[in-house]
Amino acid sequence: MKLIFSTLSAGLLLAVLAPASAMAEAPTTAGTLGIYVENDSFAGTDRYYTSGVKLSWTSPDLSKLSGTPHASLMLPLFELLPYIHDSNYQKNVIHSIGQDIFTPDNTETSAPLPKDRPYAGWLYVSNGVVWKTDKVRNILVMDIGVVGSYSLAQEAQRYVHDLRGFDHPNGWANQLHNELGITLAYERVWRWPHIVKRSGAEWEFLPHAGATAGNVKDYANVGGEFRAGFNLPDDYGTPSIGPSSAASTPVDGALGADRSWFPVGFHVFGRVDGRAVAHNIFLDGNTFGHCKPQIEITQSHR
Repeated sequence: MKLIFSTLSAGLLLAVLAPASAMAEAPTTAGTLGIYVENDSFAGTDRYYTSGVKLSWTSPDLSKLSGTPHASLMLPLFELLPYIHDSNYQKNVIHSIGQDIFTPDNTETSAPLPKDRPYAGWLYVSNGVVWKTDKVRNILVMDIGVVGSYSLAQEAQRYVHDLRGFDHPNGWANQLHNELGITLAYERVWRWPHIVKRSGAEWEFLPHAGATAGNVKDYANVGGEFRAGFNLPDDYGTPSIGPSSAASTPVDGALGADRSWFPVGFHVFGRVDGRAVAHNIFLDGNTFGHCKPQIEITQSHR
């Protein structure tokens, strides 16, 4: 079961979601801190995309940080980026650190499995920017990290398996070799219909589209989230672990919803994302070097 906890000014949001991951978020005047855990053990399996953990912080609207070193450094950078310097946009910055772990279906053998998914880990830091109004949000994120033994994926998995009394996968000697990875991801999210008060019983659809490029992943994606409930949050949907994800970025100030009369809300949602993939290092093997297993799997099972 996936649970989301998120304070809304003076309230608590509780949403119960489908199995696959868990997330806790705590927004304050100092920004929003998100802790994400995705693990296939929630679904009773241990293969392919087997684990993801991420710690992410999103700043409040930078105009609220006026005069601070963070705003003094970042606001001039926003002005250099096209389409972002418009004063109608609220602006946030994103800082994250995370680790993803991938294993084949057969984890009992120590022999190479050229027709299965390779063992791989991805340890990374993210920095990005958000610019949004009450109708649309844009996010641009750069991930920099390492694939291979330097990702500490084997050590992390062994530690968790020891804690839970599980057997160790035996093929980590065949994991992808070390490679510096960089991705640049952009995503745009819309709100439909445009809900102004965001109080009482409501529903909305949040379509999104984006693209990711780099030596780790290259793909274009489209999808959306449908949610319905009481006092819907004034953000842009439920983030998951991915190149263009970030902790919640609610709309602040005059553009945001006013629910001071009853600040507690709840909702349920469903989210779908489709990708046209040109390259995925965790399926295709190392981008640089000799480790190029012939993978027959055509999707990432995320």
